Amino acid sequence: MNLEQFEDLYAQLIALTPDIQGVALIANEGTVLFQTGETVADETIIGVAGAAVMRLAEHISAGLAECNTQEITIRCHRHAAFFAAVGADTLLMLVLPADTDTRPLVGMVASLTNALPHNK
Repeated sequence: MNLEQFEDLYAQLIALTPDIQGVALIANEGTVLFQTGETVADETIIGVAGAAVMRLAEHISAGLAECNTQEITIRCHRHAAFFAAVGADTLLMLVLPADTDTRPLVGMVASLTNALPHNK
């Protein structure tokens, strides 16, 4: 995904879910490739933690009757950080208000990212 595609994805996500406070595209090794919106924590910490959480979730879900991880959401009292795999080598993080129901985002993120040119 390039910067233009990321900005287009962000615009589409905001149109569907205006509560989004921030978005980051993170490489599997933890590098934040692109980000926009509110920064809730240090970029390096977000990237490394997000990548580690997704890897852990993949290992756990593989042991649960081969259940594929679709997303992980981490909540604190003010924010929810929603992580979803985007392709084989990146994940998307959305920062939302803590009370946001992130379950509908799984399908939205999947359909939006599948429509990107590199996924066709």
